[in-house]
Amino acid sequence: MPSPVAAPPALTAEQQTALAEQLGRWRRQPLSPEQLAELLPRISDPHLALAVGERLGMAGPGAIHLILPLCSSKAISLPLIKALGICHHPQARDQLLQWLNHAGEHKAAVLEALACWGNQIDPTIIEAALDAPGRAERLAGLGLLTFRSRSLTPQALLHLTEPLLSDIRPEVAIATLRLLQRRQEPEILAAIDRCIQINHLPGVAEMAIQALGCIGSPLSCELLIAQLRHLQHTSLGPAIRRQLQAQVRHRHWIEAELLAMPSP
Repeated sequence: MPSPVAAPPALTAEQQTALAEQLGRWRRQPLSPEQLAELLPRISDPHLALAVGERLGMAGPGAIHLILPLCSSKAISLPLIKALGICHHPQARDQLLQWLNHAGEHKAAVLEALACWGNQIDPTIIEAALDAPGRAERLAGLGLLTFRSRSLTPQALLHLTEPLLSDIRPEVAIATLRLLQRRQEPEILAAIDRCIQINHLPGVAEMAIQALGCIGSPLSCELLIAQLRHLQHTSLGPAIRRQLQAQVRHRHWIEAELLAMPSP
């Protein structure tokens, strides 16, 4: 009976330093996907392993035959998740979905890696991510929702996202507003408008003002004008006025409304 093949030895600290330097000279001294796949299991430095995993994924769909064997022989790891998410092969998506329910601390990373297949992901997975208590999972859920957001009714989209607008972490609410600004139905504009509060979390009211300005519809401009009427003497007044002044399509009407207001 043949003896089992010994695992390749781990790279020494000196070898890992040399590899990191070689990655920094990538254009002059690139490594083949085969070399990257051979090196990845031998790296103990997590930052270096992540960089090698990223380079392996950047080799494209053709690298899947190198990545999947590593997934079978190694535990779930951030470098492999990164490689799968970047290579864009359908089998990479299947592997990530297979990992999802037992990804543990890496669940948010798996969800984030699935983002490019957002329109193929079961809606229940997206809804569970948005309902999760963790910041990273909610942000990953918003990334997945991006691909479906335009096909949902305003009511369905708000059902998924409106609770996130009151998240105590500003970055979650801000990411939600960035997603909602792709739509301009009255219900969505009203939800954005409700975030313009002087005592809101840092950056949230400002992002809501920017979102209405980016939408640039007559209704979004009306909402900004209404907000300016009672917030022009607050710290939010200048931000609202800037967004209104940037509305080229409705310039004459807005200028008339601004002239009719008392000076700040």
